[in-house]
Amino acid sequence: MSFVGKILVVVQLVLSVLFMALAGAVFAVHTNWKTKYETQTTALDGAQKDVSNMRAELDSVKQSSQKSVDDAKAQVGQLSEQVQNLTAEMAALRKKNNEDQLELQTQVALAETKAREAVFRATEADEQRAANRALQTALDEVAAKLRQNEDERFGQKVEYENLKQQYNTDLVALAYLKKIVKRHGLETDPKIVAKLAEPPPPVDGLVKDVVLDRSNSPKYVEITVGSDDGLLVGHVMDVMRTGVDGKDPQYLGKIRVIDLRPDGAVCEVLSKAKNGIIEVGDNVTTKL
Repeated sequence: MSFVGKILVVVQLVLSVLFMALAGAVFAVHTNWKTKYETQTTALDGAQKDVSNMRAELDSVKQSSQKSVDDAKAQVGQLSEQVQNLTAEMAALRKKNNEDQLELQTQVALAETKAREAVFRATEADEQRAANRALQTALDEVAAKLRQNEDERFGQKVEYENLKQQYNTDLVALAYLKKIVKRHGLETDPKIVAKLAEPPPPVDGLVKDVVLDRSNSPKYVEITVGSDDGLLVGHVMDVMRTGVDGKDPQYLGKIRVIDLRPDGAVCEVLSKAKNGIIEVGDNVTTKL
């Protein structure tokens, strides 16, 4: 609210109070209306005079305020111009500072790049020297290994020649042993020999024929079981008499297969029981 408005409000308030006082006085006390009217008129004139004075004062204040506002606007215009000048100058300085900063960053980057390159070159040189030393060490080790391999190869060559000579000697000895083994009717096939190491299959047969030596003792016997029953040359069997046909049961000895047929075999008598003579019809078995 402006100053004039405030004055008018005050004036209206004063007038309202006055009119209320006047009305109260008229209503409360019966006095001389004319006197009261003159009094009130006088008071009203005084109030109007006060209002006029206040309006004059308000106009004076308005003029003074307007002048202050105009002065302030002029000052603001000057300050705005100064601000614009300073802003332009600041922009120029900022641009120059940015250019200087960019130049500085460029120089710093170049310096850092050169420094890193120098460090990299130095590191690379150190690594190359270390790699050269490691390579030289590896070459020395390889050379030593080669010399060692040459020595080992020479030793192995000598050992090979010795083994070859021993092998040839063993071949001669093996051929001689094979002749002896074959001469004695023994098996020379490693597979068959391996099977001979296993127990013979459970078989039962009979003595089919007996060949006596000069002292009339059984030397060879022919039996009724052969390779179809799983027998191999070298298998050992027992000969026994079961006690049929009125003969006493008796263990007669051991025989070994020396020749095979699918349905029969020829055996050599290995051992004979005391007072036992192998005869045709006696039993042979591998089950004892």
